[in-house]
This record gives sequence, structure tokens and C-alpha cells, in this order.
Amino acid sequence: MPATYINDQWVQQDQLGLGRAGDELARMSLEVNPPFTIGITGKWGCGKTSLMRRAFATLGGKPISQNLRLGQDKSELNQESLEQLNSLNHRLNGEKNRALNWTDALHETADQSLSIWYSPWQHQQADNPLIPLLQEIRAQYGVKRRLLEQGKQLNRQGGLAALTLIEHVIDAAISFTSGKPVKAAVGVSENVRKAWNENNPENLARPSDGQRFHLLFEDAVENLLDDLAELNTRKLNNQARLIVFIDDLDRCEEKAVVALLEAIKLYLGTSRCVFILGVDDVAVGDALKRHWQGRSDDNNREYLEKLFQATLPVPQPQPKQVRALILQQLESHGFPEDAREALANDIEALLEPNPRKVKNFLNSLCINWQMLRCKAMTEAENCRRLVMFQYLRVNHRPVWRLLEREPVLLQLLLRVFTDSTDPVDIDSKSLSTDELRLTREIFSRSFAHVLKHDDAKDMKLHRSQSLDAAVDKALERLDRRRSDQYFVEWMKQNVSPNESLPAMYLQITDTD
Repeated sequence: MPATYINDQWVQQDQLGLGRAGDELARMSLEVNPPFTIGITGKWGCGKTSLMRRAFATLGGKPISQNLRLGQDKSELNQESLEQLNSLNHRLNGEKNRALNWTDALHETADQSLSIWYSPWQHQQADNPLIPLLQEIRAQYGVKRRLLEQGKQLNRQGGLAALTLIEHVIDAAISFTSGKPVKAAVGVSENVRKAWNENNPENLARPSDGQRFHLLFEDAVENLLDDLAELNTRKLNNQARLIVFIDDLDRCEEKAVVALLEAIKLYLGTSRCVFILGVDDVAVGDALKRHWQGRSDDNNREYLEKLFQATLPVPQPQPKQVRALILQQLESHGFPEDAREALANDIEALLEPNPRKVKNFLNSLCINWQMLRCKAMTEAENCRRLVMFQYLRVNHRPVWRLLEREPVLLQLLLRVFTDSTDPVDIDSKSLSTDELRLTREIFSRSFAHVLKHDDAKDMKLHRSQSLDAAVDKALERLDRRRSDQYFVEWMKQNVSPNESLPAMYLQITDTD
């Protein structure tokens, strides 16, 4: 049965026209000269994860899986999603994906590279976020190796040697947290062993010795990639690389944010490593400000600029794709055909083009339609009212709570919008004059930014904020003002002065 509600998970299908950006990110990760760190920036819900997952799939990245009992493997994706993921790979059944228009050299580099997906948000309680990242590299390397081993008679010594090295890197990282030294692994290349042993006659690594850790990690990455190349009976390409995708960093507490950024900057930036981080740069900037209290916004911005060699802002979704998604959902839930185009116009006007917000609104609208639908609701104008009242329910919750309790207050809301002092047709036993005055004040405050505007107050507020925070606030107000203005004008044109909020928008009525 096809899904009629849209979840907020990342998607393989290019629903909103961001696929090309993901493919270009994949290409860029192969063309840069490591060490290199790329920032994928955008606000909450804009599609950072979907864009990065698209690039991850194009590069041949594999979904996270877990070995279960009886030798089974459990993947984070079902079979249909796995097939969709594989269809984005730069190789399709061993042949080059012509749609990408890549050179043979890029395909060769992608074949020999290892892509890793890591979500620090799921590990932020770890004392050192570097450790679960290294463990994820080990686990996802093991998955790719098992896939390459299938159907082949192979000597597993190379894989064991590579795993030994990455295990020792993990042990060394643990020493940074615990303060306890670890021994250098047997099989470490001679130049690394020499550096590791320098000034350390007992063959112990000092926990604070970041330079030696850097060399050990570099050697481990070289061995991982070399082992995977041998499985394909090829010599390791000079351009082969470890590409690490890090998502949801901006959801972490400031301590975890700083610890991971510092680890990438100080310990993991090696000659075969590319890091791709999905971040809300304003949220990360705020985390840095809380962590390094007293440090200026300019210094925090410079810190991020030094970390990222390039930043890619997530493009806005294509309007025609957003509209297609809206119409698809209206159709799948049985909204009247003659109403859908007008409803799509309203939804586009009411919502900013944020994928998460669009999906959330559509899901909420559709479940209310299914629950409240009655004979009268099938009329196009009543469907439109459902959309408008759903906007009020979602974006002006205090107003909606009052209307739920006293539907006749819709008259008062209209009078606030028209700046009318005409009395409301309401029983004085329900609401006193003082209560009506208070309610009017609540309605006025909720829509103050479209009814009146205090530039002096805004200027004073903005001067107390950082420039980035002020811009964010201004954009938020712009989006809300545009949406609320559309709603206010609709109310003025379509709601009569003595109308109450109809019961069919509040409760289940007849289903005929």
C-alpha cells in the first residue's frame, strides 16, 4: 500500500529538485585536494540530510547495518529503499552511470574511495566524540569489505591488518579521554612506529601526543583503502580517499560540537581525508559562543572559516516540485478535484519553502481532513477554509485555543483585522467586557507585525543581537509577515462580520 503521509526521513527520490546539488557535491568530494572540509549549510528542515545522502549514495556509500544472530544482517533501509539507493550509484550493474557525465578518472577514484556516514547527535553523550566516529569508520569499512568479498576466494590477512590498525587508533583516542597510555600496534609502518616511539622508551604513546596520533590515523586510512583496492585486484589510486559525511552536528550540545570540530581540525585532517559536515551555521555559531563565552562573533566566524575550505548553502526547493508534492498529497487523500489548484495556491502562499515545514503542514492538514470530512466539507470553499484554519491552528496556537473554546470569537478576530470597534454578537454570560478586551489584546499581539509596525522597537532589538541573529530574526519575521498578511486578507474577504467558527472544523459531525 503506498504511503499517503510523508515522513521526515531523508529521501532517495528527488522530490524537491535537490538531486543535482547532491550529485555535484559527490563530484566535488572527488575533485578536491585532501585534506579538505566542506560545510553544507542551511536552516532547520531545509534538506541538508537529503542532499548529503544523495551525494553519499552517488559515491557508493552503504546504509548502516548490524550483524544479528544466525548470520543475518539488518539494514537501516528496506529492500525497496535499498534498490532506490543503489539506482543513484555512480556505477549501475558495474557500468558507469552516464547521467552523471563523470570522467573515467572520477569513476575510478570513487571506486577506490570509502564513504562513511556519521551522526554525532546519536553519540553526544560519549566523553570523546572522536571515538564513536572511529568506531563507525571501522564498522562501515567492515560492511564494504564483506560486500566485496562475496563470491570471491580471498586472503583475509589484509583486512585483519587494516582492522588491527584502526583498532589501535581507537585505543589511542581512548587514551586522550582516559589519560592512560596505549601500546603501538604491531604492523604499523616503520616511519609511524619511529615517530610513535620517539622519546618513549617503553613503547607507550602519551595521551596528549596529537602529532603521533595524526600519523597513526593517516597510516590506518592508507591501509584501509589499500585493502579495499586489493579486493578489486587494483593498485591503490593516488586520488583514493576516505570521505566522511557528518550530519546533525547542530543538534548537539556545545561541548560535543566543539570537541568534534577540534578533533577534525587537529587529528583527522590527513592527506586522504575529506569531511562533509551538514550544519546550521548560525546554530553552530551560537554553540561556539556559549562554549567560549566572551569571545566575539567575528572570532567564532573566523574559526569556522578556517575549518571549512568551502561551504555549500542548500538551494531552495524548486517551486514546481513543491507544488507537485502538495497536489500529490491532496489527490492521495481525496480532496475534491475542483478545489486542489486553489488549495495549492493557498498552501504555497502560507508556507515558506522549507521541506520539513511543508511536509509537516501537509500531514497535519490531511489527517484533519480525513477526520473531520463530512458532506459540507467537500465543497471547494469549505476545503479552502479548512486550509486557512489549519494554518491558524499550527502557527497561532494561542488564538486557535480561544476559538476552540468560544467559536463566536471569530467575529472579534475579524474586527481586530479590520480595526473595527463594532460590538461582537456574543452572550455576556459567556464572556464579560473585560474578558473580551483581554481577548482582543491577545489577538492584536498575535498579529501585531501585520497590523502595525514599530521600527524603533525593532532597531533597538536588533542592535542588541549579533548581525547573523538579527538577519535570522528579520527573515523569520518576513516569512511570517507574508504568510499572516495572506491569512488576514483572506479573512477580510471571506468571513462575514457576524460569523462564528463552524463546528465542522472543530468536531466530527455527519459523515454522509
